[in-house]
Amino acid sequence: MKSEGLLIFTFSPVQSFISSARKPRDLFTGSYILSYLAEQVILCLGEQKDVDVIYPQLDKNSTQRNQLANYPNRVVAIVKYEGNFPEGKHPIENLAKNKFTATWKSIYTAVLEKSGLIQNINNRVIDQFKSHVKDYFNVFTVCIPMTYKENWQKFLGISEDTNAENYGYTYDLAERILGAKKSWRPYRGQIDDCIYEVEKDSKRVKVFPNGCTMCGERLHLAINWGHKNITRIFKEEDARHIREGEKLCGVCIIKRFAVKYYFRGILGEDFWHYPSTEEIAGIKFKIALSEKFKGEKDKKEIIDRVKDIINEFLLKTNDGGKSYAPYVLRKKPVDDDAYLDLDAELFRKDGWEGLFKDMELMLGKDKTTEVRKKISDLVEKIKERYNLEHKNPYYAILISDGDNIGDWLGIKSGIRKEILSSDFHKKFSKKLSEYAKEVTESWKDIFPRLTIYAGGDDLMALMHPYDVVSYAKLCNKKFNLMLKELAIESKEPSVSAGILITHAKMNLQKAINEARHLENKAKNTEGKGAVCVGVLTRSGNLTSFVAKWEDIDIYEELTGCFREGYISSSLAYDIRELVKSINEDDIEIFLALIKRTIKRKTDKNYDWNKLFSNIEGFIKKTQGYLEGSSIKNFANLLYVARFVGTLREVEFGETV
Repeated sequence: MKSEGLLIFTFSPVQSFISSARKPRDLFTGSYILSYLAEQVILCLGEQKDVDVIYPQLDKNSTQRNQLANYPNRVVAIVKYEGNFPEGKHPIENLAKNKFTATWKSIYTAVLEKSGLIQNINNRVIDQFKSHVKDYFNVFTVCIPMTYKENWQKFLGISEDTNAENYGYTYDLAERILGAKKSWRPYRGQIDDCIYEVEKDSKRVKVFPNGCTMCGERLHLAINWGHKNITRIFKEEDARHIREGEKLCGVCIIKRFAVKYYFRGILGEDFWHYPSTEEIAGIKFKIALSEKFKGEKDKKEIIDRVKDIINEFLLKTNDGGKSYAPYVLRKKPVDDDAYLDLDAELFRKDGWEGLFKDMELMLGKDKTTEVRKKISDLVEKIKERYNLEHKNPYYAILISDGDNIGDWLGIKSGIRKEILSSDFHKKFSKKLSEYAKEVTESWKDIFPRLTIYAGGDDLMALMHPYDVVSYAKLCNKKFNLMLKELAIESKEPSVSAGILITHAKMNLQKAINEARHLENKAKNTEGKGAVCVGVLTRSGNLTSFVAKWEDIDIYEELTGCFREGYISSSLAYDIRELVKSINEDDIEIFLALIKRTIKRKTDKNYDWNKLFSNIEGFIKKTQGYLEGSSIKNFANLLYVARFVGTLREVEFGETV
């Protein structure tokens, strides 16, 4: 009979690799690369006859399987072997590591060669590129034989009596060993002494590279990134996807172009023309317009105008085909034939100044003037015919993950119903996979969104500010339903989430980092099962509040009141000023003071007394789990609700 061992495989960095992004496509590509690398390791292990992959367990029939980042950066497997356990590293560790390294090499080699970059840069820059990417990832593995309780106690030097199967003792020990390994990171010094020349005052001047404008972690490639020169280095249609002022390192070039030169055949769709943050901000406008089209017999004029504008952006490529410019979408956030291909930014007049300035670099001044007139005529025609006008520049980022995952898989668990075994771990893994599938594929018609990744308990999505809290609530409810049967009766499985509402022109990397910060605030809430919602204005001011999922209804009620005009928009500012003069502990005094204000600021046709009662209940309940002031927390909630409720955007086919 064969003996068994346990393998855990993981790699890093993850969060910084994903969040170092300038565009949603960079965000998606970074997530997809990580998922694909993990998937290839899983497939490789699955081909071995003596390996049983425990985590992750994914539904291979999911419609999103090949088009979504849904594999986490961790693999757990049982390994069978004959005779004695190998001294040193088990061969399966090298097999997994070699597969990972070979897959990553195939990705960066494809980008370097198929993009034509390798033909247009010198050998020193090619070496610089390879030095950036070759050893970028750190791989950590541990594989140990199955451990008995006595051996586990002896190894840790403890005598406590913990009930588990051999798998549980082994998993606990392997995690401890892996944690020790991850605390040591190899230092790979890089001598990045490349220089390049630029023209300055009619002279050729030597320049040393500075930081990559996407990640800031490495020097950018030593090439002249001026707009005129970049079209000689990259293919012309690719150069259009490098904004003026961008200077990228080797790793970030992979993130920018891998979806085109490596993953296009794998994804099965054109993810190269990925929706922008502006598209998400304008998604309600686009859906309202497509709804109008469905009942409109004479829509040909609008469609013809759109096609005419698209033709202005067409570019002939070297292979005789055509490629759209960044302002024209092929991949739509919603599955609707009437959904217009033009980026929503083209319909929002408030953003035109910067838009057409960038367009001049791409098309030239004369053609840009011509395109601007056509777009202006189209926007006016839509406003005149359908009474629709795109105004909203804000979108939302949702980041969430499951609470107490370590407790679920700890040898001593306060939430798990049964002892830790390989069977339980498989069931738990399958539930997480089902959750990821459900939150990705469900409610698309109600809550249109871009899902960046959904791997296990982790989720990131871009949405319209109106929808994001309602969708996040459903995700938490789905997580609870999926895992409740595995938990003891007194525990409720939950997720914690960070939601950031910000301007479409806000630096995406800053926005992602702020969203993660909000998620951490939610996870630090006593008892967890919370959400932290914040608004980051274009000026950089961040206002946020925290609430448990069962308490978030008051936010939705207040948002609806501001949207429908039942509450004066000045209420949020009146309450904010009042909070400044109230002691944090004087909740009863605060409630007495705001009661009259709420009555005065609420429409006579709305039940202000019930609204006040709900507000009072929220403030008193949050006092029990917030570290800070529940009064200030409510004032921030009111501000966020007012901000979202008064956004000028299309809803239900009407302009508000």
